Amino acid sequence: MKLIKRSLLAAAILAPAIAAAHPLWLLPSHFSVSKQEGDWVTVDVTASHGTFIADKPASAHNARVIMPDGSEQRPDHVMRGKRRSVFDFFFVEPGTHKIVNQFEPSYMTTYKIGNRDTERRIRASKAERELQVPEQARDVTTTRMVRKSESYVTVMAPSTTALEPKGQGLELLPITHPADIIEQEETTFQFLFNGQPVEAVEATITRDGTFYRAAQEEITVVSGSDGKVTFTPDQAGRYVLQTYTRQPIDNDPMADMDGTMLSVTFEVQLN
Repeated sequence: MKLIKRSLLAAAILAPAIAAAHPLWLLPSHFSVSKQEGDWVTVDVTASHGTFIADKPASAHNARVIMPDGSEQRPDHVMRGKRRSVFDFFFVEPGTHKIVNQFEPSYMTTYKIGNRDTERRIRASKAERELQVPEQARDVTTTRMVRKSESYVTVMAPSTTALEPKGQGLELLPITHPADIIEQEETTFQFLFNGQPVEAVEATITRDGTFYRAAQEEITVVSGSDGKVTFTPDQAGRYVLQTYTRQPIDNDPMADMDGTMLSVTFEVQLN
């Protein structure tokens, strides 16, 4: 119960900072490759509040491609511009690949102090906070903050090995295969945290083209007790799912909570 109360306090304090942060997302030039001999795919990486509008040149140096057999490879030709980073990868192995770009985690410690319960925060992990947090501090909580973006590219025929969860942190498992998402048909994803379904994850799903629409036309979903969300995209196109979740973690020497900002880009095909 004490951990839950500290979690709620940290969530309230961190919310403005998280809201101000630019979501990180990536966008492959193609979601499928139909050439048996393979083809190059260019991936844009940026941090932006706009859907697929380049804004901040987020780093792509940590990007990796999970191959259809589950192994990982680094991208080719990583470049950083003023508004976006770009990398290329030659997709030739038959099956579905998962593209992941994740920043190194950062740590934020929050606490209360004084007769008025003034809320403070410092950039420090559990291992670092002992020397920085006053002895009189109360409700001390450290959050590990993670920002990551993902997408999928399928060569020839879909496969599932690259989609299997790792059992670490917040993950999205496509119950509907990314190569089989079709307009006007139900799509189901599942949220997992440390390998277990996580309830009450709220996410927004937005189709490309918001710059030319009067309304965002977002779809909002909330996961059930099984961690699953189901939605029906009404039009074909490129979509991005975005969420920020906070989950308590136990027996971690660096943090009391995990706060993950996740975006997943996928393609909806014509019916």
